[in-house]
Amino acid sequence: MSSTPGTGGGGTGRLDGLLADAARRHPVRTAVVDGDTLLGYAQLDALVTETADALRQHGVTDGTRVGVRLHRGHQAIVAIYGALRAGAVVAPLDAGEPPARTARVLRGGGLTHLLAAPDTLTGARESVPDGWWPAELPHGLVCLSPSTAAPEQQSRTAPASGGYVLFTSGSTGWPKGVLLSHENVLHFARWAADEFALGPDDRIGAQAAFTFDLSTFDIFSTAAAAASVYLLPTAVRAFPRSVVGWLDSERITALYAVPTLYQMLLHRGNLAASPPGALRIAAYAGEPFPPAVLEEYLTVLPHTSFYNLYGPTETNVCTYERVPPGWRASDPSTIGAAIDGVTVDLFDEHGRRTDSEGEICVAGPVVMSGYLVDGRVHDPTTELRFADGPRRAYRTGDLARRTPDGKLRLLGRRDLQIKRAGHRIDLLDIESTLAELPGVESSCVVARTDPEDAAAQTGSVDAVRLIAHVTGSAGLDADTLVAALSERLPRFMLPDEVVVADSLPTTRHGKVDRKRLLVTAHPEVTE
Repeated sequence: MSSTPGTGGGGTGRLDGLLADAARRHPVRTAVVDGDTLLGYAQLDALVTETADALRQHGVTDGTRVGVRLHRGHQAIVAIYGALRAGAVVAPLDAGEPPARTARVLRGGGLTHLLAAPDTLTGARESVPDGWWPAELPHGLVCLSPSTAAPEQQSRTAPASGGYVLFTSGSTGWPKGVLLSHENVLHFARWAADEFALGPDDRIGAQAAFTFDLSTFDIFSTAAAAASVYLLPTAVRAFPRSVVGWLDSERITALYAVPTLYQMLLHRGNLAASPPGALRIAAYAGEPFPPAVLEEYLTVLPHTSFYNLYGPTETNVCTYERVPPGWRASDPSTIGAAIDGVTVDLFDEHGRRTDSEGEICVAGPVVMSGYLVDGRVHDPTTELRFADGPRRAYRTGDLARRTPDGKLRLLGRRDLQIKRAGHRIDLLDIESTLAELPGVESSCVVARTDPEDAAAQTGSVDAVRLIAHVTGSAGLDADTLVAALSERLPRFMLPDEVVVADSLPTTRHGKVDRKRLLVTAHPEVTE
């Protein structure tokens, strides 16, 4: 099955081309709404071009890796598109994360420029190496780089050598950069615009952090359809009832979020009493949707289409299922089938296709270019023989079983990566960070899930708890460790509990016995 161009693609092979095409076709249409700030497509496109020109004057050229450490808002959208138009590889970064972690991202990803604003400049300065200097750009942006020497002016239409980088949790303790080409992101953006039948009259509610792969829908599918992206105000996000009111008052027609947010809107936001009347598309990804909650949503929002989108950051979205009308919590739940133009199949541990249980493997235009490791691109893909022959494929680590109607039912993971509130976390990342703390000798982090899939039964929004078991020198204090971790890890990666012990249980092979620790943290588990 081959993909078809999106409603706003215009055949362009670049992400910034989506914006340029929308600006040509719909210059006065609203592109971005950020509080009191409204930007039309022609206006946004002009800001992006000015930013791209300024970046070229400060050393950004084809393939330059540029970090964007800005708060989620219209300024960040201008910076992202501007860097793309300059030919750069763009890495959205979390302006609220500890500077030490941003510094690791810069080193591991080989980033040579960092964009900030006055309100994020202090943290940005603390993140960069000595010898990086700030330079003022148009529209309140600041560019930090090792040199501000201006190269020869580059062409505005750079070749497709740039791309997008999203950093995820890595097992070495260093954030892992997933390098996506323009084609990788474009394929999903256009597919989503087509599948959801987005058009210029649509209003996309953007709530995801720009560091999260869900945001590629908000930024790029919106442009593909020449629709309007409405940025959820930060002050509103903390109050579920206010979010529900915002969805209704802004007449949001499409929303893409993790199930955790949908649960909060229903159970804490009183959505059932005042459902957003314009919402026609509700897409979700990142974690399972509790069946009882999803069934309730289908009753509360009978005219809204719910979509289950699946895929790791390395492939963005590779399968999908539109939840059938009348679906019940007792009905089977699947991640559907491959999106157009993408091949998804199951393989056993020997790399052979299987019709029963196997690892989900993906081939096609959504598969990433590789990982950024020590500034270099490492390609983790492998060649697998699909039904139509050998293909370059990404092994997701997720296990699934094929249903009689050809859809995939997700079973779990092979490794120590988990999903929490939609964020992928490698437990070894937390352990590596613990190992760097003074006095820590060994550690093991386990993820506790409520027994009997409590999230599915109760709609709990925090079904996964992280518990860190630590050994070390005398006087090692759990509160001190928590405080130190909070300076080094994003909030969603912080353990809910730190247990200081004299020793950790081991297997007969001398390895830390994670299963026994999980039993300790979760007495309901049996061996």
